[in-house]
Amino acid sequence: MGNAALLIDLENFYIGREESHKKTRRDEPYEFPVDLDSLCEFARDMSTGHRLTVARAYANFNDRRPGDGDRRWDYYLQPLPRFLMEQGIEPVQVFRFPGGSNKNAADMRLAMDATALMTGRAAIDLFLLVTGDSDFIPVVIELKRGGAKVMVIGVSGCTKPIFDRYCDRFEYFEDLLAARELQRDDDAELEPLRDAVTALLERRSPIRFAAVKPLLSDELGRPFDPTRFGCETTGDFLRKYAGSLGVTVRKGEHDWEIGPFDPDAEPLDPEEEPPPAATTNGVDPRDGAAPDHLYRELLRQGIPRCYIVPMKDFETITDVVMRLTTDDAGERVPVLHQDLLNDLAEECGREGVADAGRKVSDVTFQLFKAGCFHCADDDAEAGQTDFHWSRPARLDPEIADADALRARTWRFLIRLLDRRLEQRGLSERIDPAALAEVLVGKDATDEDVEHVRELVQRTADV
Repeated sequence: MGNAALLIDLENFYIGREESHKKTRRDEPYEFPVDLDSLCEFARDMSTGHRLTVARAYANFNDRRPGDGDRRWDYYLQPLPRFLMEQGIEPVQVFRFPGGSNKNAADMRLAMDATALMTGRAAIDLFLLVTGDSDFIPVVIELKRGGAKVMVIGVSGCTKPIFDRYCDRFEYFEDLLAARELQRDDDAELEPLRDAVTALLERRSPIRFAAVKPLLSDELGRPFDPTRFGCETTGDFLRKYAGSLGVTVRKGEHDWEIGPFDPDAEPLDPEEEPPPAATTNGVDPRDGAAPDHLYRELLRQGIPRCYIVPMKDFETITDVVMRLTTDDAGERVPVLHQDLLNDLAEECGREGVADAGRKVSDVTFQLFKAGCFHCADDDAEAGQTDFHWSRPARLDPEIADADALRARTWRFLIRLLDRRLEQRGLSERIDPAALAEVLVGKDATDEDVEHVRELVQRTADV
């Protein structure tokens, strides 16, 4: 088994895919994490037989472009490092030298790293380059001259067709997406899933829908994603492919279940409703996940991504936010986002918050997105909440205390969750008990549930 390197010209890929998205889905925001998931999948497939030992994405993540609305500038690459690191890809910050250009700096750094990897101890013999810039053709030639195999993934409309003549394999990202769509119904794609399901059922039968996804992911050794087969949920996938998987889908006492194939079983009625169950709490049971788990996943998906911090730490962090942003006279003082993060992490760490830096970052992100802070520089409009966070900010004076700060943040999360449930076709209202378990924890009291219920109602009435 050889070693492979994935090197991404990130700005080229991002802008190309964003432009392509605008042409076909003008009314929907471009979601980079979705494309990144697919890109990583394609890279793994193309590097079969090799160990992907290096994965890097190159960009000036502080690059900016004119914003829209109230935003003077759009720092469009700044959110991306987190998504990259979640995929195991190292973000490489390429600074612009005075008088130089961002583009050439990133290109040169990627090219230098590629040649160094070929001759270094890593012994890379397969390079996967994600770029469409023809300036990389000399790099491709040099890598091949050194004995390495070179594959390139480009974005349609932003890639020079001549690239195809110089590399060992060239693919348009859009073509790979289309090919995956065509292969979803291919029996070969289902074969490892059929084997995994069979192995699970040999150990335990029947299996409730809610347990299938985590069990299947463990059996496969990788996350199972039903959307690869054109299905929104695990339950939809099991119903659609029951015959190909060799299983019988039937209605259990509290949930849908799968068992070994039963030729005498009654045909499944696709219109039949699942049995009522306390575990579904008003959320479509076909999703195959308990609602508290579903709520967490939906908040983590898409842009913005929101990670729930344990209630005790959330309270500590928001208490400290109030202290750091309010003077002795009760007046709001201007703060800079990065300075606030540093001060919060230091003080919360002293108060016993484990992994304070990450949790402070997660909570502060939600506070800003919830409109808890107003822009505080001289050019800002009164009450302006949409602004780049390098500008000074001031806590909204209408937020009287930490409880009000937490309530506004939760209302933002409720609106976000409600929108994402609607996008998935789950029209039922948010279940307050399940959401309280997400926000407060499994020890949420009846009082906590009632508080969340009031917030859900108030958010719906706005």
